[in-house]
Amino acid sequence: MNPLRLIPRRRLPRNAWGDREFCRRRFVRNLFLQPDPEGAGRLTDLFYRIKTDGSLLDPLYQLVTDKELAKLYIESTVGPGCAPETYRVLRSPDEIGMFVPDRVPCVLKPTHMSGPVLFHTGPDKAIDRDLLRKWFKKDHYRGTREGNYRHLRPKIIVEEFLSEDGVSVPKDYKLFCFHGVPKLIQVDSDRFGKHTRNFYDIGWNRLPMTFRYPGGPEDEQPPLLDEMLRVAARLATRFSFVRVDLYASGARVRVGELTFCPEGVNAPIVPPAADIELAKLFDPGYHLDARACAEAWGCRSISEANNAS
Repeated sequence: MNPLRLIPRRRLPRNAWGDREFCRRRFVRNLFLQPDPEGAGRLTDLFYRIKTDGSLLDPLYQLVTDKELAKLYIESTVGPGCAPETYRVLRSPDEIGMFVPDRVPCVLKPTHMSGPVLFHTGPDKAIDRDLLRKWFKKDHYRGTREGNYRHLRPKIIVEEFLSEDGVSVPKDYKLFCFHGVPKLIQVDSDRFGKHTRNFYDIGWNRLPMTFRYPGGPEDEQPPLLDEMLRVAARLATRFSFVRVDLYASGARVRVGELTFCPEGVNAPIVPPAADIELAKLFDPGYHLDARACAEAWGCRSISEANNAS
């Protein structure tokens, strides 16, 4: 055995080798497989390669990962008003004590992390200031070794809450784009309750697969699907792969963020046949057909996919 592999994960050096070894161990622990970035026979292998080949250190990847700066890229590429309006940016923990939102409801997010969010839905609601202070201390790169987070400065963005009633959390539409072309759609519902996740091809045909969260009831095709595909394609032109996360609010499409490592590349795609088939999405000539996939995967319904996971 290579003695370097005996180094505890938390003590792995913060360099290219240490990052790859950290990511390899997490991949094995969560997927029960060794990654194969060279063979790249699975979609998760290809995502792993993006995570570990150094491309995430490209300045453009880092810029669009920062939730404040990403809006510069989004609005310069697609046009003004395509991202949630920014109300304020907290740049120091010293600002937290006296902070009062200028507009309510609003959403607070750390610009240097992925996942955490705080919804502030009424002026009579208390803000968890201790949580905000903890966000300033978090180093997302240290916990994930995703290089695009390595040099981000801690900040908290306060922005528009894209909710029809100012309370309920809207659905997330996440478009997986390969060489500038949207090919796979993920829909997340009730993210802070009974989280479900469904997948569709771009013709809105359901795929019997799961990725970390179970599938839920069928989603209605959004009226703005064509606009969502157009916006995602324009934002994706500079990347071999990017997931464009969108909201359909009223008559407008808004871009939440751009993601390069779905689920941190730490969750299996079920069934395994789907992981293999979806690796073809990187082939410019490949067209995803949900009906053909269901036949090939031997998983005709989402309940079968849920049971398999």
